[in-house]
Amino acid sequence: MTHSHLIAAAAFGFALIASAQQAAPPKPAAPKAAPARPAVANLPKDIVYPKLNDVKVPQTQRYVLPNGMTVFLLEDHELPTVRASAMIRTGSRYEPAEKAGVAAITAEVMRTGGSVSRPGDKLDDELDRLAATVEFGMSRSSGSASISCLKEDSERAFTILADLLRNPAFPQDKLDLEKQQGRAGISRRNDDAMGIHGREMRRLVYGKNSPYARQVEYATLDAITRDDLAAFHKRYYQPENLILGVWGDFNAAEMKALIERTLGAWPKGGNPRPQVIEVDSALAAKPGVYHIEKSDVNQSSIGLIRLADKMSDPAYYANTVMADILGGGFASRLFNKIRTEMGLAYASSAGYSPGMDIPGTMTVFVGTKSETTMKALEAMRGEMKKLAEAEVTDAELKLSKESILKGEAFDYASTGQVVGRLMSYEFYGYPADFLQKYRAGIEKVTKADVLASAKKWLQQDQFILLVLGKAADYDQPLSKLGPVTPVDVSIPQPEGPKLSEATPQAEEQGKALLAKVKAAHGGAAIDAVKTVFQKAEIKISTPQGEMAIQQEATASLEGKQIAKLMTPMGEMLQGFDGTVAWAKQGPNVREAPASQAAQAKQAIVRDTVSLLQNFAKPGYQVQALAGEKFEGKDVAAVAITHEATKMTVKLLIDPATGMLAGKSYTGNVMGQPGNVLERFVKFGDFSGVKLPTETIISLNGQKAIEASVKEWKINPEVPASAFAKPQ
Repeated sequence: MTHSHLIAAAAFGFALIASAQQAAPPKPAAPKAAPARPAVANLPKDIVYPKLNDVKVPQTQRYVLPNGMTVFLLEDHELPTVRASAMIRTGSRYEPAEKAGVAAITAEVMRTGGSVSRPGDKLDDELDRLAATVEFGMSRSSGSASISCLKEDSERAFTILADLLRNPAFPQDKLDLEKQQGRAGISRRNDDAMGIHGREMRRLVYGKNSPYARQVEYATLDAITRDDLAAFHKRYYQPENLILGVWGDFNAAEMKALIERTLGAWPKGGNPRPQVIEVDSALAAKPGVYHIEKSDVNQSSIGLIRLADKMSDPAYYANTVMADILGGGFASRLFNKIRTEMGLAYASSAGYSPGMDIPGTMTVFVGTKSETTMKALEAMRGEMKKLAEAEVTDAELKLSKESILKGEAFDYASTGQVVGRLMSYEFYGYPADFLQKYRAGIEKVTKADVLASAKKWLQQDQFILLVLGKAADYDQPLSKLGPVTPVDVSIPQPEGPKLSEATPQAEEQGKALLAKVKAAHGGAAIDAVKTVFQKAEIKISTPQGEMAIQQEATASLEGKQIAKLMTPMGEMLQGFDGTVAWAKQGPNVREAPASQAAQAKQAIVRDTVSLLQNFAKPGYQVQALAGEKFEGKDVAAVAITHEATKMTVKLLIDPATGMLAGKSYTGNVMGQPGNVLERFVKFGDFSGVKLPTETIISLNGQKAIEASVKEWKINPEVPASAFAKPQ
């Protein structure tokens, strides 16, 4: 297409390269499974296992500083290092819904931005010299901070930690960087089927507007300011809200004095302790059948989920054993029936995940090929029904309890894990001996306890069923089970600038200006454009520096495109046939995620030649804008809105010549969304059409792409098959 369209093609190709090389986005934590073990039927009958040794918890020191901070100390002289971890009474559940993301960004910028006296970049250099780390983080229910250093650098490390906790600088450039990375994450969140399924399971069971399930969106990121970070920090980061655990090679008395000199000097904040936000069942979806249509997969993700209880519930131990027998490992009923016997599942599990201070979840999951979706689902529900109807066997109960208790040893493999557990119990109000009670609780579980647990928690009319897959390929329709509710996983796009309603005069002026632009850029020759070829050098700005790409690309006004890209990673061919986006590198061909196909479709809507051809036709709204400046000069401006997609493009025009000076819109560059500005530096005449030969594209005010076109061809002959995905 025109210059911006073909640059979008190159940026799209670069996004594919980047996504192929980086790790896949994190998936939701899977239910904890027991270690692999042989099926019950194959167990030798004559093996007698000795009684497991009791877990010995190292003795720790616990005390409270005058400023309200709780401290745990545990000496461990195996290595000459010191480590510390803090839990902070905050969390994303406390952030305003309209500013979702502010909690995590606050924690990140506390570290990347440094303090008033220690800018983040200089702090990075200092920590590198010390071979030390200082990190901050945020979960839904708590904040975190940690340090790791050599024992001789303890004083320095604790001084830095105290400074960052008390005096974060929150520089604007680091906030902008976090928001940019957040936007990139949002744009990719529908690329992974398992990630979508796990995320939407949680949103259904807690409610999409619950603080325990809501998402960060472009709009909530855009609403976050530096003042919001400072306010969030002031409200929650105070010593009364902090539990500190320290372990490593130190003398406890000397470490206590060090902590008092550094963190002990932090005065009380005086804010009340944040109260637990209770789960609001009114926000949750009702039990029933839900479906996510994903036509580009050949496997189905089948999940059942319901709210469970807290870890403090007396039935915690029986529930743990019950879930393990159902789907905890290679000897579980789901594995033996659905995977081993029926050969239907590539994955199966059952998870009991009680919350520490809110209700947790009970989940059952099976992954299978599309054509056996209903068959696998019926088998999964059948195993749940059987478990709730009759007691498990002695062998099942014994194997499950031994597996759980043997696996428990790995929870205390280091002093850091022990301290972390004690901190967590303190944080959530559990007794200090909860560690020691666990083994006894599991050992006391009986077959009757397991049956009672199954009868309570495996009532199938209490579950939400969510299936993700291609419905057309299912062996039977989900509607066989009852009404099916579709789940919308589309990503709300960033909103462009708000425009006042166009007056007849503004519309008339806008169309007159566009007619002048069209005449300046070729007039009738513009209408004759159907396809273009471009040969260009494109320089892409990345965090690692500038990357140069040589591109040869062809695009049609129908929206199809094909491009050959010479990159530092080798040659890549990528294209879009109007429906499917794809990339080929070497012998490997892969289909792009739906989000990137959508970006390719958007590119044609905002294409300059397409707009000049169609602005006067039905389906477009045009209005002249007053008082616009560009590069310090007064310019004429026209906003064009494509009614079907609600996309608005602003064209910036030299009022004297009618030539385009620039163009702005809300869109994606290299997979990252935001406010895009194209600045046209030079033009050339190609078959009577004036097209840009030098363009600079900025995203959210930062230069992203610089392009120089070596050659344009208007209406080259290209067969339709050229755009098709290679077989």
